[in-house]
Amino acid sequence: MTEQTPWGRMIKQRRRALDLTQADLAKRVGYSVITIRKVESGERRPSRQLAERLARHLDFTVAQQQAFVQLARSEPAGSLGPYLSHQLRPGAGVAVPRTVSSPLTRLIGREAEVAALAGMLLRPDSRLVTLVGPPGIGKSRLAVEVAQTVPDAFEDGVHLVALATLTDPALIAATIAQAVAGPELAAGSPAEALIELLRERRMLLLLDNLEHLLAGVAVVAEILAACPGVRVLATSRAPLRLRGERQFVVPPLALPPPDTCRTAAAATGYAAVELFVERAQAVDPEFTLTDAVACDVAALCAGVDGVPLAIELVAARVRLLAPVALRARLHDRLALLTNGPRDLPPRQQTLRAALDWSYDLLDPGLRALFARLSVFTGGCTLAAAEQVANADAALPVPVLDGLAGLADNHLLQREERAGERYFVFLETIREYAGQRLRERGEEVGIEECYVAYYLRLADRAGRELSGGRQEVWFAKLAAEHDNLRAVLDWLVQQRRVDPALRLCASLWQFWHIRSHQAAALRALDLVLELPGEGDPLVRAQVLDGAGWIALDHHGPDRAQAYFGQALGLFRIQRCQRGEAATLHGLAIIARDQERYGEAARLLDRSLALYRELGDDEGIAWTLDHLGMVALGRSDQDESEHFFATALAHFRSLHHAWGTAILLHHAGLAALARGRPGRARQFLEEARATFQELASDWGVAASLVDLGHVCLAEGDHAGAAERFGQAVELARGQDDRDGLARALLGLASLAVAEGQRRRTASLLGAVAGIVDAGQVHLHPLERALYRRATALVAARAGDELAAAELT
Repeated sequence: MTEQTPWGRMIKQRRRALDLTQADLAKRVGYSVITIRKVESGERRPSRQLAERLARHLDFTVAQQQAFVQLARSEPAGSLGPYLSHQLRPGAGVAVPRTVSSPLTRLIGREAEVAALAGMLLRPDSRLVTLVGPPGIGKSRLAVEVAQTVPDAFEDGVHLVALATLTDPALIAATIAQAVAGPELAAGSPAEALIELLRERRMLLLLDNLEHLLAGVAVVAEILAACPGVRVLATSRAPLRLRGERQFVVPPLALPPPDTCRTAAAATGYAAVELFVERAQAVDPEFTLTDAVACDVAALCAGVDGVPLAIELVAARVRLLAPVALRARLHDRLALLTNGPRDLPPRQQTLRAALDWSYDLLDPGLRALFARLSVFTGGCTLAAAEQVANADAALPVPVLDGLAGLADNHLLQREERAGERYFVFLETIREYAGQRLRERGEEVGIEECYVAYYLRLADRAGRELSGGRQEVWFAKLAAEHDNLRAVLDWLVQQRRVDPALRLCASLWQFWHIRSHQAAALRALDLVLELPGEGDPLVRAQVLDGAGWIALDHHGPDRAQAYFGQALGLFRIQRCQRGEAATLHGLAIIARDQERYGEAARLLDRSLALYRELGDDEGIAWTLDHLGMVALGRSDQDESEHFFATALAHFRSLHHAWGTAILLHHAGLAALARGRPGRARQFLEEARATFQELASDWGVAASLVDLGHVCLAEGDHAGAAERFGQAVELARGQDDRDGLARALLGLASLAVAEGQRRRTASLLGAVAGIVDAGQVHLHPLERALYRRATALVAARAGDELAAAELT
């Protein structure tokens, strides 16, 4: 037998309801304490005499006594169930287990969290579990769901104790007692009486919304210490900081990856989208997730950070506005996220009210820091917060302590980036903090500090990107990219041409290497169009950078214009280093157009300038470009010599980007020599180095050429795999040239397999992306491209079509 026997459970519950100990009951019925303990635990079935005495002294009615004795002796099915159900009903005059009320809507996307929390609650060492998280994340709703999954583990029930409206921390114990036992409680202090009531109980207390009562949570520890059968599931925006507490951070709902939800099928299956659709259909039954709205719905869910309350509030607006119109209003989230259900607490009916609740709990120093941190678009380090949010050293709290306090209250999230700890707002919380900053009248001063900090950071990065700490600074700039873009946008809006040019001059190499070409060129154009010339030397550096990025992404004509303007300014300023760098860009355009003699002359001039300056990095780059010219001329010996010399230079400089490029080019030279095994060694090392630099462009380029290595070795499956990987990378970066080159690789594979129809289809896809004659191809790819187009032309017998493709 077990303690789950009906009579044992009934005896224990009735005894406790009458406030009797096992010793008290044993004395009443005239049996030993050991006998009562065995009967309650199910180890012993009571005799008729004992059953009758128990029924009498447990204050059952005459009818109930008869049913109880019958159950204790023979357990007829259902004989006592109705009595128990009626007698243990709230308000029947005794304290009874109370169930948590059932929510009116289903919980979406929290299956993993419910399972994890239920398992945590049932572990012997997890008697206090606190759900923490930012406003609107769904802590209370998740806690209720968890409580409904574990009632069988708590024979004395699960009790919800709502604390949101409580204002005095000293009343926590009394409020728990009210929820568990009703208004009647024994004399004495509430805490002592509650502990006595719960001492032998086995129950779960769900303490909801404790964040404003943290000064009084020591009573929770007292209850747990004195009542071994009690467990606590708490919700709070900040941890309780009690011994034995296990924190569970409630995450946002799962969101689709950015820029992937082009169809309803792609968006389906993500919890945030599922919640949006369900809540939208509640107000507009005809709403459906179609391909036409999938992108907008996914963007709305991402725009409110996957926070369930925010998703529900914005979804309720579809009865007035279509998703595309709602998306256009995301710049003012707090105005959009209102009018929640009236049966929710007021603080959950608008997102602003939820945030007001948290903000009002902060002390003045934390409020000031919270507001000032809103200027950081992409989060901040401790150093950045100190220099921007406390530039006047007047903040009434140490910044480190303030960041910890805001993180503990889940108004900030913590992330690891580039080996540093970053403190990051959810975007809806940042918007609210920004409004508080404006209310404080500090917006202008803090923004100036913010811009000045990132200009200093970018200036240093521009110097470091050519040194041995390249990889560190590429990672640092990637971690700070959102802030840097925000600063650049601010400078453009304020029409501050000099600092905007300076920022672009520092960042263009990062944009070039980290595959941000499309966004970078838009930003560069905006800056170059600002009124005023600015520093002519800095403008020339920006034009040179724009030329390289245009060459990456938009072909030679636009790049030629930028390089030409840059060269003119450098020569006027008598800047030999700038002139030498820009000659490289012009030489690459000439080389790609197979004007090899002109390319070599430009590079020879550049090499002379760099040697005069003693610039080892410039010399190495020039030798690399001369190697590519030699490769185009099919001079294998000269190309290998140039590449080997340049590679040695870059290795000695610890220049990771240059090393990766030269390894790639050495691989091409080996492939041109008909040495695919040697080419593979170079290209695999190049790919690994590009991966360390987080350059998707470089990885994709290496994969394309590794695909050509596989083709040379007859490994068609390996070629297909690598070309396919390159296609995916290029698509992810919106790199049109990279995509065209990868598709040309697949066309080369189709040629090798004699698939003329597939070859034509792939070449048509290339033509649909860019004018294939403008694609930035190395000489081997150019030869393969011509072979593919010739095959298509021969098959079709259409010379005009062949001419258009070439």
